[in-house]
Amino acid sequence: MLRQPEREQLMRTGLVFGVFAMMALQACGQQTPAPEQQAEAPKPPEAPVETPQQGNTPPEDLDPFVVMIGAERWTVILEKANEGAIEAPEPASAADHTDLYRADAALKRGAAQVIELRNRVCSKGLVPVEKCALPDWPAWTRELPTGDTPILEIDKRSAWLSEVMSPFTEAGCEAGKAAAKDDMFCSVE
Repeated sequence: MLRQPEREQLMRTGLVFGVFAMMALQACGQQTPAPEQQAEAPKPPEAPVETPQQGNTPPEDLDPFVVMIGAERWTVILEKANEGAIEAPEPASAADHTDLYRADAALKRGAAQVIELRNRVCSKGLVPVEKCALPDWPAWTRELPTGDTPILEIDKRSAWLSEVMSPFTEAGCEAGKAAAKDDMFCSVE
C-alpha cells in the first residue's frame, strides 16, 4: 500500500498526464466525445429530503382541529399578557405623561382595535364583504406612544382613525343596540 505522500504524487502525475492528453487531442483536431456519448457514472441514490417544519405544528399532526387549538392558544396568551400588563404598576414616569402622550397612545390602541372589530363584524356579516377591506396601515400605528407628536398631527391621525373605524363601529353599535334594546348602547360622554 502506498503512503500518503506517494499517493498524492501519483495523483498529481495522473492529473498532469490527463491535461497533456487533452491538449494533445485538441491539437490533433480531435474532439472529446459528445456528452451523450460519454458513459455516465451511476448516480448515488438520493437521500430523502426532509421538509423543514414551516409552522408550529409538526407536519404529521397537521389537522384543522389541532391547528385551530394552537392558533386560539395565542389569543388566550395575548389576552392574559395584556391583563398582566394592565395590572403591572405604573412607573414613576407615568405621572409625567402629557395629554399629547395620552392622545397618541389612545389613537394607536384604537388603530389596533379596529382590526379586531373589523374581523368580528365582517365575519358575522354585519358589514358587506366589499366594505371589509382595510387601507394601508400608516407607520405611526406601529410606533410606541410618545408625547412628542405635534398637536396638528395628532388631530390628523384622529380624523384618519374616525374614517377607518366608522363602518365597523356603526355596524357593531347597531348590533349592540338591537341585542340590548338600548338606543344609548354606544353613547360615550
